[in-house]
Amino acid sequence: MNTVVAPRRTLIGLAALTAFGLALAGCSSTPGGGSSGAPDAGGSVEVAGVTIQKDAELAALVPQKVLDRGTLTAIQFDNAPADTFLGEDDVITGWGPDLGRAVAGLLGLTYDAEVSGAFDTFIPGIQNGRYDTSWASIIVTQERLDVVDIVAVHESTTGVITKEGAGLSISTPEDLCGLRVGALAGSAFLIQMEQIVATCTDAGKPAPTIDSFPQQGAAQLAVSSDRIDAFMTAKGQLSWLLREDSSAEGFEIQPLDYQPNLEGIAVSRTSDMTKAITAAMNKLIQDGSYAKIMGFWDIDFGLLDEAVANPDVSS
Repeated sequence: MNTVVAPRRTLIGLAALTAFGLALAGCSSTPGGGSSGAPDAGGSVEVAGVTIQKDAELAALVPQKVLDRGTLTAIQFDNAPADTFLGEDDVITGWGPDLGRAVAGLLGLTYDAEVSGAFDTFIPGIQNGRYDTSWASIIVTQERLDVVDIVAVHESTTGVITKEGAGLSISTPEDLCGLRVGALAGSAFLIQMEQIVATCTDAGKPAPTIDSFPQQGAAQLAVSSDRIDAFMTAKGQLSWLLREDSSAEGFEIQPLDYQPNLEGIAVSRTSDMTKAITAAMNKLIQDGSYAKIMGFWDIDFGLLDEAVANPDVSS
């Protein structure tokens, strides 16, 4: 990221975020960013300072069952800033929900997000059609592509956070050998850890022990209390955490940049919305709205030139 930082957007402390996530799980929430997410009388919506106007050609791609409902439903994680999190006004915010609101606006729909702290329920909920979508932090894996569609909109790398002063230096996967490492339950980072276990074993080194946590705040507490040595998640989220949240004092990001991953929008196949969402995302990319929305959240890395549905991740 560059050294110019956008005006700070206040975050709730992670412990409070966790409590809010548990309290609001299963409850609907309007998105943040200064708008309810619903189009105004003129058919436009403001997203991160960008005016989004309904596009009739794109709206024509929306199946009638969704048009009749008038909403694009989503399940959003409550604690992964700056991707998706609860803001100080107790509503879901971040670059993922903002992209969701922008796409919904282009399609003439209202973005309707439900907030949950149980990330491991997201893919099943999208697979069974309870939700149309989930935005941000959905890493493209073959296991997920077997059951849902994913529209890639960003490239992220995986990073590791440790307790400050722990004396650890982690710049390669082998540096995790023998350590106690945590990751979010249901996340692709657990799959990556399995690969690192194999790397350590093949090198004749002790494998890391792996713990999963339902909440990012719980994992950070485990690091600070020395129950685990490290927590693995998207490096952009870790950078935001250390820069923006006073509750993150006492942690440091390690040099490791592991496995660049495409991430984006999980879409239920029963919704028949993949084509419309992909086309709407590409309009946002082409007219510059995508870069402006991502820039609002200080995301100027990993931007894609094209949103691609179900990219090949077999190699």
